[in-house]
Amino acid sequence: MMVLHGTDASPFTRKVRAVLAFKGISYEDAELFPVPKTPELLRMNPLGKIPVLRDGTVTVADSSVICAYLERVRPEPAIYPQAPASYARALFLEEYADTEMAAVVGGLLIERYLAVRLFKRSVDEERVRRLLEQELPKALDYVEFQLAPPGDWLVEGRFTVADAAVGTLLVTLRVVGVDVDPTRWPQVHRYAATVGRCAWFTDAAGTFGSEEVAP
Repeated sequence: MMVLHGTDASPFTRKVRAVLAFKGISYEDAELFPVPKTPELLRMNPLGKIPVLRDGTVTVADSSVICAYLERVRPEPAIYPQAPASYARALFLEEYADTEMAAVVGGLLIERYLAVRLFKRSVDEERVRRLLEQELPKALDYVEFQLAPPGDWLVEGRFTVADAAVGTLLVTLRVVGVDVDPTRWPQVHRYAATVGRCAWFTDAAGTFGSEEVAP
């Protein structure tokens, strides 16, 4: 059986879990946090990041690489579109979520969820203010544009790797106490509600969000 090394709080771990659930692949969770960079983690991924998937003698690191691997292992149901334009769109939206969007949401995750629990420090309120007022609106504006005209999913009207990446970050926003304004971002608000009802994401969250977050 496959073993996924990661932690509930990691959106990248939950991204992979959502894909595993969508494809109906059985696996075991192995709790592994990327701080500190333990010898075990560095042996599996010299970049010191999670998640890492072990499938027998095969070790696969990086959430995007893992998703691509899972597509080859279990081609159906597919998370990558066949049409070239749709395929490129899905890949770019995944990349945007994993880089630009994750930098913003990850900052909020650190300050509002991990600062006190893991790093044993107070919340950097100035950083939170900057992220909420300057950085997050730009990310939500872009996703809003990508969701027009209205649809349940980002590409071809069905769940793809783009939704695995973007959707898990919207789950993170909800957990850290950020509500998407339905008047400014109506499509993102609707999409977040769709994601919130989806078992692939709720099951992927594990215990993440079961505790109160910093105000």
